[in-house]
Amino acid sequence: MAILKSCSIDSEIALIGDDLLSEIIVRLPFKSVARSACVSKDWRAAVSDDYLRRRLPLLMTTVYFPDDDAVAAGGGGGGGPRFACAASDGNDGHRLEDCDLGFLPERGGVVVCDGCNGLLLCRSPGTPEFFVVDPVTRRWAALPAPAKAATLSVLAFDPSTSPDYRVVNFTGWRDRGAAVEVFSSATWAWTARDTEFGGVPASSLSGSMHYHDGILYILASEPDCLVSLNLADFSSTAAVIDLPEPVDGGDAHVAHSGGRLHYIFRDGELLKVWELDDDDQWRPKHAVKVEHLAHGGGEVRFLAMHPEEEDVVYTWSPWKVVEHDLRRKTTTCHCQAWEFGEGERNRVVKAWLVPSSCYLSDCLAHCPVKC
Repeated sequence: MAILKSCSIDSEIALIGDDLLSEIIVRLPFKSVARSACVSKDWRAAVSDDYLRRRLPLLMTTVYFPDDDAVAAGGGGGGGPRFACAASDGNDGHRLEDCDLGFLPERGGVVVCDGCNGLLLCRSPGTPEFFVVDPVTRRWAALPAPAKAATLSVLAFDPSTSPDYRVVNFTGWRDRGAAVEVFSSATWAWTARDTEFGGVPASSLSGSMHYHDGILYILASEPDCLVSLNLADFSSTAAVIDLPEPVDGGDAHVAHSGGRLHYIFRDGELLKVWELDDDDQWRPKHAVKVEHLAHGGGEVRFLAMHPEEEDVVYTWSPWKVVEHDLRRKTTTCHCQAWEFGEGERNRVVKAWLVPSSCYLSDCLAHCPVKC
């Protein structure tokens, strides 16, 4: 029966034609598109077509913590980090939908170690086993066990440049360097490396990291700089980029937009943005009052930059993710916001606008597929 059903679906798809089928697919909810590759071979070919991929939009994805007050009041949620992605609610706004990890085989649950551009790095509690997970399509990959226990694990995935991902385990710290193990999905193996931080003390590195096109950027203070590790060549000493304003005493981030590196720093009531130019000099771009970014008043926290539009940033305000155009100094009435469901109070800690086509790629080709 299953074979007959599949043949019937393929015949109907052939009758529709590729052009009309593409028009239908781009109007479907994205989760349905991402999971529909399981329907038939022809459907899988249609959703994987490069022309269709280019037409799919960017997708807002987040890592968040349920708010402690909401949990205490019986609002659900619970302790560890969770994942949500945007879905149109049919009205003027958008909502963020929780993507549970209940499809994973670990019945005792998993610990979310890191997230990067729509993928999650998870670990089984009390074991060295890691999983790389796509919560949208419910795909996952169980990685081979590393040789050593890690004190810090980082996921590095940039779908704009490669379908491959890496996991970086820092396994031992030295005065100005570290021992690491790096897993590559391209080789499906861990490799032990030593890395030097360009003279920067390991104790000055922060937990604020950003990955782009093979480079892991780590903010540091004392000295105030950006340490950039080339994950493909650990034999070279890390490059060090001085920062235009000290990290200490403020909320600092780095991000790529329009192919350029940006430094974002909140100092009191101002959110400042610099761009690294072709001469490796920081050029100031924006200095916007935080009060102009407050959507409904209250707390404001920077989350991300638009990967293509250099003047657009995303912030968290209770209890939503908000888009702002810094060049136009757009105020709250013109902002676009993604909200959690009614009554849900969540604190977003990471956010990305990810090309939807990354969910149709083969970055988790070694893993089982759940539809």
